[in-house]
Amino acid sequence: MATADEMAMLGVYQRLMVEAKERAMSINALTGDQRGIPSPLVHEYGILQIRMLCEIIGLSCLVAHGDLVAKAKPDLRKAFAPGQIFAELEKMHDDFYPVPMKPEKTEYGWHMAEYDGAAYMTKGEVAGVWGKCGDVLHRGHLKKLLKTNSPVQNHFLDLQQWGQKIMNLLSAHRIITQSRNLAFVCLLEDSNGEVNVALGEAGREPDPGLIGNAA
Repeated sequence: MATADEMAMLGVYQRLMVEAKERAMSINALTGDQRGIPSPLVHEYGILQIRMLCEIIGLSCLVAHGDLVAKAKPDLRKAFAPGQIFAELEKMHDDFYPVPMKPEKTEYGWHMAEYDGAAYMTKGEVAGVWGKCGDVLHRGHLKKLLKTNSPVQNHFLDLQQWGQKIMNLLSAHRIITQSRNLAFVCLLEDSNGEVNVALGEAGREPDPGLIGNAA
């Protein structure tokens, strides 16, 4: 049975996932139609969104494990760097990270089956990608500035690869609590095209009314 605190965190988690979806969609929109904006600026915008998505992954782990955060060092409440967040959570819970799932429609709603899709963003990658994005977004020192200019990117391959891995992770996923009795279960797009997050008992399907009708 979910506690009042866990139910409150459910709403916060949903808001984070709505933000994640909006940021990911904005990358696709701008790289698909640059609207006359120079490619380097489009790339910088996309890199900023990828960095923010990495932070959202870290913050979503904190939200789902609020009971652990309450027991941790006070600094964890102020943390936004994914590497710092993951290092502290891993000391308390070895399964704190989102796990992608395969949503399957049934007559009652959604069944979340084991994921068998393309590569997704692992917890080991998130901190590294976050750091690389930070390097891109800062002009850096004079020596770097005087180097030969990097070639202009028009295909945004890094944005596509990182963005797709993040979406493969978040599109349908679960985060299980330390007690292993409850899991946050999320669909970024349910039958109505909406973000849907529910609390389910581990080992059982979440309430189909919360996840959405499959019709």
